[in-house]
Amino acid sequence: MIGSAKGSLMYWLLLFILMSFSSPAMGYEEVVVANGGRVGGFVKVEGKVVKGGYLEVTKNREVCGKVVDESLVVGVGQGVRYAVVTLEGVSKGKVVEREAVHELDNAKCRFVPHVQAASVGQFLMMKNSDPILHTVHAYTPDGQPQFNVGLYPGRVSRKALVSSGVIKILCEAHPWMRAYVAVSEHPYYAVTDLYGEYQITDIPAGSYRLKVWHESLGVEEKRVEIKGGAVSKVDFMLSTSQGVKKR
Repeated sequence: MIGSAKGSLMYWLLLFILMSFSSPAMGYEEVVVANGGRVGGFVKVEGKVVKGGYLEVTKNREVCGKVVDESLVVGVGQGVRYAVVTLEGVSKGKVVEREAVHELDNAKCRFVPHVQAASVGQFLMMKNSDPILHTVHAYTPDGQPQFNVGLYPGRVSRKALVSSGVIKILCEAHPWMRAYVAVSEHPYYAVTDLYGEYQITDIPAGSYRLKVWHESLGVEEKRVEIKGGAVSKVDFMLSTSQGVKKR
C-alpha cells in the first residue's frame, strides 16, 4: 500500500511539473503594474500605393458579391490599417485574460476581421454568417496546419490559441479568403485602426523592442524606453518596396 501511494504521489508530481512547463504563461510573469507607461503612434506607408481593388471571386458569386482586397488598406495621411504592433522582450506585466474570446466571422465570403491580435491561452470563436459552407484552416508561422474546421451555415466552433506567432487562416472552399491572428505570450499588442494609429498601455518601466508586422509590408523593429506614468511616441514608416518578408 505504501509503495502504491508513493507511486501515485510521483505520478501526480510529474503531471504537475509537465503542466507547469507547458503553461501558456511560461516565460511571462503576471504582476500588478503600478504607474505603468504607454506607447502609441502611427504606422504609415511611403512610396506609391496602388489603391486596393477587388479579389477574384470564382464561385458562389450570388452570395459573395464583390470582395474587397484588404491586404493593404491605406487611409488618411498614408496610415496603414491592420498592422500589428507588439512589445517584445516583456518578461512581466499585467494579467492576461485567459478566458477572452476573439470572434472570426465568415461574412460575404470574407473573414471578419481581416487581422486581429490575441494572447496564448485565449480562444478563437469561429462562425459562419453565410448560407454556404466555409472552412477555417489555420496554419502556424512555419506553415504547419494547426486546426481545420468546417463551418456549415450558422455553425459556431471554438479553438484554443496554444502557441505564439502569426497564424494564417484560409478557407479551402473559397481560396481568395485570408485572415491573420497575431498571438503573443503577453497582452502588450495592438492592431492599427483606419488611420494607422495604435496604443499600448499599462507597461512596466523598462527598455523594450517595438515590432510592427504587416502582411504586405513586412516587419520592422525599433527600441523604446518606457517610463512610469509617461507616454512614449513611436511612429513607423513602412515602404512598399520592402515586399513581403514572410506571410
